Amino acid sequence: KTFSDLAMWPFNFLPSGEPAAPKGGGSSGGASSSRARTGTTTEAPPSLSPRVVERASRLLRALPQVSDAVRSLRTFRDDGPKTWNDLRHGLHDLRRDAAALEVLPLTAEHFIDDTWEFILALMKASPKFSRQIMEALYVLLLSPRWSGGILRAKDRGRLTLWKLSSSSSEGEGVSPVSLTLGLLRLGVPADEFLPAAEVVETAPGFVEELFARSTELEDEQREDLEISSFSEAWRAADVPKRQHSEFPADFLQRQTSEPPIRECISMGSLTDANNAQAASISAASAKIVGDGEERRPECRKDVVDRLLDLACEAFECAAGRLEPMLSGYAGEQNIALSARAKVLDFRQRQCNLQAQLVVCGPCQAGKTSLTYSLVGFAALPPSVPSMVITRWVHTPSLAVPRLTMPEQLAGLLQGWSERLEADAALASASEPQAAGAGLRLVTGEAVEGIDAVAAALEHIHHIVHRGRQLGVLKAQELEQLCRPNMSLSVEVAFAALESLEEHLADAGTLSLVDLPSPDSDWLWEQQDIANLCRRALQEADGALVVVDSCRHGAPRWLMDSLKDVLNQERLLRREDIWVVANRIDQQPEFFSEGGVAEACDHVKKQQEDNFRGLILGQDHVIPAAARLSLLALYGLRRIEGQPSASLWNTFGKQPWFSQVCATLFGVRWVAHVRSMDRAKWRQSLRELQCLGQVTGPLASSVLKTAYVRMLPRSVARVMSDLAQLISQFLASLRALEEGGTAAIDVDRLRVVTLQYMQDVKERLRHKICAPTEKDVRRLAQGKCGAPVVFEAQDAAELNEKFFAVLAREALAVWHPFFTQSIAECCDEAGKAHQKWQRSIDHHLMKGGVDAATKQKILLDSKNLRLVSDPEGLPPPLEADQRDRLVAEHASKVPVTSAKQLFMPTQKSYIVTPEVVCAFLLDLSGAWVKAGLSQIERLCLVPIHKNCEDMLQNVEELHSHRLAGMIPPKVRRSSFNFAFARRLEEVLPQIASFHAQQGEDLSDAVEAEEAERCEKFCNEVRSVLREIHDPSLTSAKALAC
Repeated sequence: KTFSDLAMWPFNFLPSGEPAAPKGGGSSGGASSSRARTGTTTEAPPSLSPRVVERASRLLRALPQVSDAVRSLRTFRDDGPKTWNDLRHGLHDLRRDAAALEVLPLTAEHFIDDTWEFILALMKASPKFSRQIMEALYVLLLSPRWSGGILRAKDRGRLTLWKLSSSSSEGEGVSPVSLTLGLLRLGVPADEFLPAAEVVETAPGFVEELFARSTELEDEQREDLEISSFSEAWRAADVPKRQHSEFPADFLQRQTSEPPIRECISMGSLTDANNAQAASISAASAKIVGDGEERRPECRKDVVDRLLDLACEAFECAAGRLEPMLSGYAGEQNIALSARAKVLDFRQRQCNLQAQLVVCGPCQAGKTSLTYSLVGFAALPPSVPSMVITRWVHTPSLAVPRLTMPEQLAGLLQGWSERLEADAALASASEPQAAGAGLRLVTGEAVEGIDAVAAALEHIHHIVHRGRQLGVLKAQELEQLCRPNMSLSVEVAFAALESLEEHLADAGTLSLVDLPSPDSDWLWEQQDIANLCRRALQEADGALVVVDSCRHGAPRWLMDSLKDVLNQERLLRREDIWVVANRIDQQPEFFSEGGVAEACDHVKKQQEDNFRGLILGQDHVIPAAARLSLLALYGLRRIEGQPSASLWNTFGKQPWFSQVCATLFGVRWVAHVRSMDRAKWRQSLRELQCLGQVTGPLASSVLKTAYVRMLPRSVARVMSDLAQLISQFLASLRALEEGGTAAIDVDRLRVVTLQYMQDVKERLRHKICAPTEKDVRRLAQGKCGAPVVFEAQDAAELNEKFFAVLAREALAVWHPFFTQSIAECCDEAGKAHQKWQRSIDHHLMKGGVDAATKQKILLDSKNLRLVSDPEGLPPPLEADQRDRLVAEHASKVPVTSAKQLFMPTQKSYIVTPEVVCAFLLDLSGAWVKAGLSQIERLCLVPIHKNCEDMLQNVEELHSHRLAGMIPPKVRRSSFNFAFARRLEEVLPQIASFHAQQGEDLSDAVEAEEAERCEKFCNEVRSVLREIHDPSLTSAKALAC
């Protein structure tokens, strides 16, 4: 077979004559099988064309980063998104040339296994990349060489394909079922990556499609699937009942296949009112964009990624040419490397782009019901007010919602839960099912599935609310919940964004942040909740302000928060604020003929007056009855199959069902619904959803606006920051070459030097190690625990000798303190001097000093010499000072005289413990004082002299500049700045590339832009190679 024939393997066929895929899927079998497949080709592998080699360059650059991330958890956490972005772009570049993966030259074969391990780890840690991961898997499975890596991978269950939905834009090949069939063709056993119980329970739709398409497998592969535990679990399940289950976990995946309202039924004014509201939102957004105030950036995210990578390469090249101009002091910053670090920050920011819509408003206004309806989360909201920040993250292709929380929040809730359980009043209010979900959360496990997530949210909010009700929790304790990092995160595919264009979804992530319900009476401290709302609005790209349309006026605290944030001119703008006038179903005219339109017009005018000056107009007011829409969505999920009498009897006792039916059919709803079939039931619920106004078109208009405006705005901000960085870098280069005209403030430098010396002195004082008074008293007790008496004729000599020996022994004990102090002080002084050198470097750069002069000044500052071996230093206390203390204290010892007949008078010296303690305390004081003097001589004096020399050089430079003379011994021609001319040509082009395409770009950026970007990158890299190796420029000129 040729490589073109292999291009669709393993999806369509296995090459003839190929050995059967291994059944066990083990490492050794998988590897040999992979080599066997590669060896079945009868034609020599084609050589890679230059075009394909260029396309493979991004993949080859990404593979070492992938290996680094696999081998370091910290690298995986910090750089994982950027690494994945590089890897997926590299694989996407080779999508049309998948055969090139077979002969792609790799510097290490472990890159293939590392790629699979990285993908498996990323799939578990960040489901938001699931759709992109599916596309990457599709490319990898096209290559026998690379697909063999999954056979050697461990814990393949991390590839949770059953939790994903299909990617409609890429065709059938990247659906979860198609990828699963591809893995089965490879020989990966079903039981190793499809946990039977979990898959059968949570994704029956996935299993049904898998077995329906199992005929695409070879006979032996199909037999392996049939005898697997996964297949047995499916057969053991009651399939007919499951098809009409009340709780289908993949409802979010299946509901998008429902025909649009306008295609299945005609509801006249209801549909017209809803579509008119959606069109109004879209028109308002289009008007803002059309006015030119916020235009979509003329390049897409992947093009910006390439430009950022190119800027990094340019700064790396410049760093090499600036290296000879550095003075070499420790910690010196190369301005090119500093600029590169900032570009990497831009790159990281670009990888984590996120548009954040904050849902805020007064208590019981319907924020959570609105949020559930917008994201398509078909569950009832918690029965208590929202007490914890909940962040809903749009995760394309994720069919099963997933709830997580940070460890700090989990520990806090766990502690509060235990305090509540200890309270007797909680016993009657506990719900076992909800409690189980919540307690599982605080152990660090993610909760998955609509019902499990809804139960966990109910339990979490219940813990906090019930704790405040019973007085177990104080209002001050809730301040911890007002911190931005203390939030729940629910990852789910927003149903309204199912049809969102792929390039928009790839631009970043959309989050809806449901803030806690403020209630200043007793739940929260008013200041805490106000600060939480204000902080969330400061970080928001847009805001949905939910108010009760039946209440006149807007809360004062909410109005003040919005005004403050708008006045600060941060991310939030007036055009990004939408007022949701909820509960229009409580308006008197709502249920009259034509009442929906009248109610919408009424509340629009009312809220425009309430929020005048904060929103642009009536187009930014959204009338809604969020609870009606949510009840309809919930009913569609709960009753999937054909209704029956037993089913109606079961639901007839549930409040949500009674409320739905009473709203639709009046008080005599019981007799009406018993004879209703499935089609009529679903049509009635869609009418109810349309009454609530929060339907697919409206939700799509609200959420898509964030992608169309807010995320591109973030991309444009990255490019603007890059342009500013390049401008500053080029200005610094010109200053290094030619010098500047700015004056150097020498007087200011002297003041800074004085402050710096005081700071160093204080730092060294804290580094000094000395015996404490307690240590000295303990030593004295050990040397003299009881009085010592000297009575011999030489008692005076013995007395003095006792103190001399005691002094030498004490100083020997304390000397290690001195050497340790010297070592630590010298180390601290060296660090402080490096900081001072950086300060001088900064002032010289600010003063416009050229590179040669700056290097000379900073080189002189490197002459600092500090003690390198403190062990060889003499004791700090000199011998004569020690002897004076010995003589002084020996003379203070009490003496008694005893006269004897015919014998000289006998003197007795009684050395008491108190005398010894006093002597050692005086000795230690003198030793510490001498040590401080020694440290100042060894550490501070050299630094002071070095600083004075440096300041003198700066003063000389300043005086020469004032006189218009070139400083002696400095020649500006000593450095070659020819490379700077080339950089001044290409760097501004990188920053301005996005503006060269014109102003009429469509949302789907044409492929020509990527080709143009690729051509531009090649041209810039050619210039960078010439800068790196000047001989290339000479050879090029000679050839011309």
